[in-house]
Amino acid sequence: MDSVFYRRWAIRPRFVTAIALIAVLLFAACSGGDAATATPTEVPTAAPTATPTATPEPTPELMLIADSDGFELIFEVAPTRIISLSPGATEILFAIGAGDQVVAVDEWANFPPETENLERVKYIDPDPERVLSLTPDLVLMATAQQPQVEQLRSLGLTVMFNLEPDSIEGVLDNILLLGLVTGHTEEAETLVAQMQIRIALVEEAIAGVDEGPRVFYELSSDLYTAAPDTFIGGTLTLLKAQNVAVGAESAFPQLTAEALIAANPEVVLLADGVWGESFETVAARPGWDAVDAVISQRVYGVDPDTGNRPGPRIVESIEEIAALLYPDRFE
Repeated sequence: MDSVFYRRWAIRPRFVTAIALIAVLLFAACSGGDAATATPTEVPTAAPTATPTATPEPTPELMLIADSDGFELIFEVAPTRIISLSPGATEILFAIGAGDQVVAVDEWANFPPETENLERVKYIDPDPERVLSLTPDLVLMATAQQPQVEQLRSLGLTVMFNLEPDSIEGVLDNILLLGLVTGHTEEAETLVAQMQIRIALVEEAIAGVDEGPRVFYELSSDLYTAAPDTFIGGTLTLLKAQNVAVGAESAFPQLTAEALIAANPEVVLLADGVWGESFETVAARPGWDAVDAVISQRVYGVDPDTGNRPGPRIVESIEEIAALLYPDRFE
């Protein structure tokens, strides 16, 4: 795509600080070299006007972004060769119209269908030589690749590292952020507005609910789940459900069968249903016949791709789970 000069933009303060050109140049002159430059920061000056009526070209402004570990990246033009190592980020890029800027994705990315023919990179412990061979101008890395971030940066690659968001609002923030970085701010804003409308409709439908049912969101049959301070937990909080993992010491804790039976969830959501878990397998677990969700047969499979990825389809998960928790309100 053609080079895109960025205008000054205000977004969530924790992600982006947009500054005028002179401020960036002063920063570059005074800093000790911590900033990662996505493109050369030397900015051409406008050519002298040939006649008094000629209009000089506008002076571009640079954009400074700090990622999740505080590393500062300077962008002058939109990246055109992106490697996305987060399925959620990949879905965001395609949803905002930046799909043609993506040259490679991680091995688990399967949506949208346009990702099928893209180059693949390992999700866990990505191979540096493989990444280098694809000549990216931006590598998007998420929580799972945190140990490899500095390794790839040491090879001269421009890496933006973003931790998985801990709320639904964080997912919306990431959409706006990637829209800004890729030159698709309007598309990102439109997408976020559409998602907010759909979320608001769900909230309106459950406005009369004071407290929802106790819910266990099962990530795997060995009882890993999502605590409230995750974007998955954020879905349950939004829906006024009582997450049985409240008080867990980690974002994705493993519960014991004893603790789970004692918590007595009224609804069990199986994100591992695609791997064979079902009402029948849950009911057959020792001691689970006394759990309210089993007694009332409120054990449901849910789509892990929409619910477990911090991308634009999280709103589909919100709608799906809302209908399971409150079927009388979503008939």
